[in-house]
Amino acid sequence: MDDSSTSQSMQTPERTETVTITDMAGRNVEVPVNVERIVAVGAGALRQIAYLESMDKVVGVESNEKDDATTIHAVYKLVHLDKMAGLSEVGPAHGGNAELIAGADPQVVFFSGTSGDVSDAEGYQTKTGIPVVFIDVGDMAGEDRKTTYQCWQICGEVLGKTERATELQEYTEQLIADLNARTEDIPDEEKPIAFPGALSHRGGQGILSTQYPFATLEFINARHALDEGGIAQEEIKTHAFSVGQENLFSWDPEVIFIDLSNLGLVSNDVERSPSYKDLKAFKEDNVHGFLPVSSYHRNYESVFVNSYYMGSVLYPERFDDIDIDEKADEIYGMFLGEPAYDKVKNELGGGARKLSF
Repeated sequence: MDDSSTSQSMQTPERTETVTITDMAGRNVEVPVNVERIVAVGAGALRQIAYLESMDKVVGVESNEKDDATTIHAVYKLVHLDKMAGLSEVGPAHGGNAELIAGADPQVVFFSGTSGDVSDAEGYQTKTGIPVVFIDVGDMAGEDRKTTYQCWQICGEVLGKTERATELQEYTEQLIADLNARTEDIPDEEKPIAFPGALSHRGGQGILSTQYPFATLEFINARHALDEGGIAQEEIKTHAFSVGQENLFSWDPEVIFIDLSNLGLVSNDVERSPSYKDLKAFKEDNVHGFLPVSSYHRNYESVFVNSYYMGSVLYPERFDDIDIDEKADEIYGMFLGEPAYDKVKNELGGGARKLSF
């Protein structure tokens, strides 16, 4: 036998260089040093990949990510529509399917704890033989924001995007500091009572669906209607929930903000119950539409665009230097790499704006 062929047959396959990272469940996960092929499953997971400018590495997505009906709610889908259209489906929402994930041949899977727990991530890793990184995408409100930052850093470590993760965190903090500086000294008695309504949760909701606390209003130190009381603590959820019609009438907010993706449902509410027009916000023509913030978790970039818009409504003199279209494109450009506000407006039939009923 030829010596060269003997030598070649005895060679072992080149081993991929790896590094061990600690995921958000405290698991040590061995991942390739240079990750080029990924899948991100569970609520909010793919959105973080988009924020970290790594959609070029995605080789498969959950079926709901390709659903045209939900594109109106999620700006990252609008920006990456063409990319996602050509990707294979790796199963349904909230985790996909292990066999289909394996078929997409990723080097790493990101699994969002919003759609399961660490045992699910462990199960996928066992079934597929692919490293699974468990993440918690957090949120923008309160202490949850620190969780989001940790998520960005861990994902960034795997993807070689730690500088991008830090850039995102610093920009987010700059936005929050700016919004706070504009509004922190306004006395409570000078703040109009505001009610954010028609917040989506597991689908579209009507006018009585709200969230408390609501990060968009928190960032501008606004007076949320629920600050006025009338709702038992145990009734307040971590996600959107519905209040009673009697609660809304007792608060009689001076301004009502409506999620534009549920405008049709709100119009139906008002048609069925014309008494809504007796509320101060309706009588004084102070009902406004805001950009959808919830679709398979939170649209962080739209949370901030909404803060600037709501600030301009509630405290116009504090935001008179802000052009909403320009600010929205700046924010979308930073989070998603594209000034996408025109696309958002086309999907919604207009941007954040005053509404008529």
